[in-house]
This record gives sequence, structure tokens and C-alpha cells, in this order.
Amino acid sequence: MPRPRWPLLRALAAQLATGAVIFGSAFGLAAGTGIRPPLMALLALQGIGAAVLGTRFGLAQWWIPIQLVLPSALALAWPWQVPEWIFLVLFVLLVLVFWNSARGGVPLYLSNPRTRAALAALLPQEAGNGETSKRTKQEEAGSGKTATESKNKNKPWVRFADLGCGLGGPVLDLARQRPDGHFTGIESAPLPFALAWLRLRFAGLANVKLLFGNYRSHGLGEYDVVYAFLSPVPMPDLFDQAKQEMKSGSLLISNTFDVPGHPADETVEVADRRQTSLYLWRL
Repeated sequence: MPRPRWPLLRALAAQLATGAVIFGSAFGLAAGTGIRPPLMALLALQGIGAAVLGTRFGLAQWWIPIQLVLPSALALAWPWQVPEWIFLVLFVLLVLVFWNSARGGVPLYLSNPRTRAALAALLPQEAGNGETSKRTKQEEAGSGKTATESKNKNKPWVRFADLGCGLGGPVLDLARQRPDGHFTGIESAPLPFALAWLRLRFAGLANVKLLFGNYRSHGLGEYDVVYAFLSPVPMPDLFDQAKQEMKSGSLLISNTFDVPGHPADETVEVADRRQTSLYLWRL
């Protein structure tokens, strides 16, 4: 089942609710008995309570350590008299990086080198639908060229999209390995998109394109392979859009997150530390 939207507000609500209970109880205890619990102990209890309550609010598990340490971390930073603008800058940077997490429950996940290598192995050697292959053969016959000559002149073409491309690692790596293909990265978090754009400018790769936005604002019909490393939240919606828009014979790949009710046609296990699973649907 998709997780609730606006996780950042839910995390904040969990902290505020737990803090009100913890510090309200501490105030009552001090007023009635004179016992004053240590501040750091109260903050630790607030973090534990917020982590537990956050899961009840539907937050993903990766929120748990954030909720645990946030109250204590803020308290420890206070004696250093950190200028207020530092907190504002940090907050803005976090929002720009984790924009998708705050809006739709999609954190910033980065694909590691072994996963990129597995993706490269999954790319088709000949892209396009049956009509494209048929037209190519007709052109070869009409021109009198051999299949080898035509293949050398017109290399196989694969159109690949990385939904939520982050810093652009997969599309840049794959573009270097497959100069015969075209690779599109789509990212809606402002800061990762800007960094990916800078990386592309320095890389100088002509077969890479970066688009700002999400998969809903950009159609999927032109791609032979669509790769997503998102979260459980958008996967059912993405799967429905892929079925509607992607052509027959194309490939949808999801890193880690499957689609409830739609078993993958194939699962590729990546030999990395996090034991990554790539779920493949042939549409």
C-alpha cells in the first residue's frame, strides 16, 4: 500500500506531539515532586517517541534514525551559538536535495557502480520495435549493402531513461559505454538536477539529455528501457503509466522496489553490499 504523502510534515508532527507529552510530563513531575529529569534524557525520550510515532504515521524506516537523533543534535548545537543563518542555509540545502522526499516520499537514492554495470548488461543490443527492424532490413536490401556494412554505419540504437536520476551517475556511465544509444535523466529535486547538469557539461557527452521534472510530466513512450530507483510510493502509478505508454518489447527496471500485484518477469541480483535486486518487467 502506498505510504502517505508529505512525510516531512508527518515527521515534524511526530516530534511536536512527542515533545509536548515528554516535556509536559517532566514539568508536572517537577512541579509535584521537585524532581527535574536531565534535559538530554528528555530529548532522548523525545527522539524515541517520535521515531515510534512516525512509523504509526506511515513514515518509511529510513526516517527512524533521523527522528531519534534530531532533538539531541539540536540541543548539542545550541551551546556553540551557531548563527541563525547557518540553520536556514542547512534547511534550504536539505529541502533542495530531498525535495522529492518532502513532497512525495521519494528519497535521494544513488545507484552504485555494480548496479550500473548490471544495467549496462541489460541494455538491448538492438533497440526499437519490429517496425524499425523491418524498415532497416528494407533499406539494406534497397541500397544493396550487406547487413555488416549497414550495422557499422548505423549502430544499434537504445533509448534509456533514468527516472529520478539524482546526480546523473547511471546515464553518464551508460552513455560512455554505449555511444550508439541516447540516455535521458529525469530529476525533480533542484540541487541534484543542477549538479547533474554541471557533470554533463564537463563530461561533454552528446548522447545524454537531462530533463527537470518527474515521470508524470514526461512521457515514457519513446524509451526502450526505463530505470527507476524511487520508493514503494510511486511504483504502482509508474507501472500503470509504463503499461499505457511504453511500446511492446520495451523494458521497465526498478531498483529494490517491486509493484504489488504485478510480479516481475525477471529478477537480477546484484553482487553488492546492499544486495540490490533489479526487478524487470517486459512490456
